Amino acid sequence: MNKKGQSAMEYLMTYGWAILVIIIVIAVLFYIGVLNPRNVTPTTCTFPPGVSCSSFKLTENGVLALTIGQATGHRINVTGIACTQEQAPTSAVWTAQSKIITNGESAALTAFQCWTNAPAAASGTAGETAKFKMWMNYTEMDSPVLTTRQVMGDVTARYEP
Repeated sequence: MNKKGQSAMEYLMTYGWAILVIIIVIAVLFYIGVLNPRNVTPTTCTFPPGVSCSSFKLTENGVLALTIGQATGHRINVTGIACTQEQAPTSAVWTAQSKIITNGESAALTAFQCWTNAPAAASGTAGETAKFKMWMNYTEMDSPVLTTRQVMGDVTARYEP
């Protein structure tokens, strides 16, 4: 009769220690930041085919600077940029640009403000992650008819100092 009790106690103690070790390991991983959700969220900048985003930085006051590449088959002139958390940009959030990018090349676009909802500028503390929609207006320069187009991309960035 005593052997059954001893067997049950050994079973509970063995699994109890194993569970305790697992809890301690998870707590240590949270403490050193490995399992911090801020570190897990990837930063991305995606556009439709023909336009790419190779580098970007979002400052704590909501200013975004990025490098745009293009492979549309035409030389383009970027005429405006909008960055907002809204579903569609209002006239208040557009920043005028004038940057000519040849096919297969990339260019840095000057820093422009991202908005939470106009006229409220996006801001955050270093390490926080924010998600924006970004619109770019451009004109195809070497097509027979100057064609104006608009592309929309998604940016998920971490605020940096």
